[in-house]
Amino acid sequence: MFEEAQEKMKRVLVILQTDLSSIRTSQVAPALVENISVEAYEGAGKLRVKELAAVTVEGHNTILVRPWDQGVIVKIVQAIEKANIGLTPVISSGFIRIVVPPLSLERRQEYIKLMRRKLEATRIMIRQIRAEERANIREQRGKGELGEDESFSREEMLQKLTDEFMEKIDNLGKNKEIELGTV
Repeated sequence: MFEEAQEKMKRVLVILQTDLSSIRTSQVAPALVENISVEAYEGAGKLRVKELAAVTVEGHNTILVRPWDQGVIVKIVQAIEKANIGLTPVISSGFIRIVVPPLSLERRQEYIKLMRRKLEATRIMIRQIRAEERANIREQRGKGELGEDESFSREEMLQKLTDEFMEKIDNLGKNKEIELGTV
């Protein structure tokens, strides 16, 4: 019944998951840099680091970026620096090495605030989808296509769907906050 609204909500949740994976925790992960946009080739659109290179973790605090085309190595470094995520890439014999420093307490708190802003923005998007769908239900009721009882039950079902997604958002936030708090 609400397939379109559910699909929109799922897409919003995927965007949130991608955003949260790019927020740094004490665990080093390729996601810290793999979605950074790079203007690698003239006339082409922006590509993400993971589309231009293999991104792996070496040890417990180092990210290695191995570009498939050595001609874009400098542009990848510039994009990582421009992303302003607190990482310093260094070119070393055909690949990029990024040593990730441990997070300070202040930086962890900044990341938690950033995460909470992203969570709230996602909740707002989910509420907007609910509002659009609710307007459709009320429009159908106004035209006589739905009865009072059916429109009420559809609104209840829509609210349950919204609540499910809000719970998923909360769980993602709790898990990320635990990751950020782990030293």
